[in-house]
Amino acid sequence: MKTHHPPVLTVIPPPAAYPPKLLLTFWIFVAAGIAVVAAATAGFATQRTWISYLINFCFWSGLAQAGIVFSAAYRLTNGRWGETIRRVAEGFVLFIPLSVLLFLVTYFGRTSLWPWITEPIEAKAAWLNEPFFFARVIFYYLFLSALSLWYVSISIRPELGLLKEQGLAPESSWVDRLTANWRGYEAELETRNSKLAAFVPGILVAYGVVYTFVGFDVVMSLDPHWYSSLYGWLYLVHAFDAGVAGTIIVAILSRKYFALKDNVSTKQFYDVSRLLMGLCMLAGGFYWGQFITIWYGNLGEEIERILLRFDHAPWPAFQWAVIAFLYFFPIVVFLSRNIKEKPRALIAIASVILAANWFYQFVEIAPAVWKEASVPLGIPEIAITLGFLGATGLCWLAYAKLVPLVPAMPEKSKINGP
Repeated sequence: MKTHHPPVLTVIPPPAAYPPKLLLTFWIFVAAGIAVVAAATAGFATQRTWISYLINFCFWSGLAQAGIVFSAAYRLTNGRWGETIRRVAEGFVLFIPLSVLLFLVTYFGRTSLWPWITEPIEAKAAWLNEPFFFARVIFYYLFLSALSLWYVSISIRPELGLLKEQGLAPESSWVDRLTANWRGYEAELETRNSKLAAFVPGILVAYGVVYTFVGFDVVMSLDPHWYSSLYGWLYLVHAFDAGVAGTIIVAILSRKYFALKDNVSTKQFYDVSRLLMGLCMLAGGFYWGQFITIWYGNLGEEIERILLRFDHAPWPAFQWAVIAFLYFFPIVVFLSRNIKEKPRALIAIASVILAANWFYQFVEIAPAVWKEASVPLGIPEIAITLGFLGATGLCWLAYAKLVPLVPAMPEKSKINGP
């Protein structure tokens, strides 16, 4: 007769060191971005630089926040198919508080971006005035930073504590703080599930509300005479879409750099690819809903914005490329089941969708501010984009060095005793 013992849980520790070439590359990217922004403050390519800065701020901050929203949505639906992918998505959390500081930098380029700062609109002055604008947008990001950090700290505590209990946790004051008053894995797991059951719906509602206002305030106010009640939803859905595409790319790269090939299966990629396709379709549906209402209604000031992007050079090529690669391309390629389970093909597809999301922000922001016949794309824009990429990558690596990316699992060979 066999005696049954509680399963022995194991957790895979994070790597002892970063991939050195990757780390160096990210730091070079950050240095390039800082150099271009510093040059802009000194008067070099000022407006182009600030346009690119705002595009990348909206893109990368939205992507990072969407990683946390993906994790929360996964928990809300009681997902079990991609625990490691969920943990990869949570890794973007450290970029969210950095977004507060990055938004403050836009203060130095405010007169090059938001026209109502130098030419106030009397009818909208109560909402569109400089002190109130910066105060409330900073509040948006501070609020979401606090929620996101709290959510992730609750999410990772059981595995992080188990790692420390087994003597495998890296030496860090952050690990000590996050695992203070440790009560054992089972008790901590129960506490986590109880807390998140109530907390997850709140973070999703907060994301929907706050990011709607971010879209209205930060982007729609670039053209203060134009408005759309659907624009905030467009902004947050595209951010969510970019976050899922970014999570797929990082999860695939983690298979190589963090030896997660055995923990991130092709079946998981199949499931998350279907989510990505659904988000692209949802974003396309929202975009069409906004377009068709304005176009058929011929709504005065509103239709001018559409004509600028679809009919006035140099923007139509970019606008149609976004529509093709962001809304239709995913539907066509993801009709194949096999392609969803091939990491190399999937990383290429997700990269195209991610780039299309970047150009979505480009087409939304640049035409509202840039009035020249040339296209504001060149070395300054590439450098700033790489700078934001490097900062996001460094934040994710800082997380991955402390937090186990694979949830705790039982040692099968030790579950049953003799």
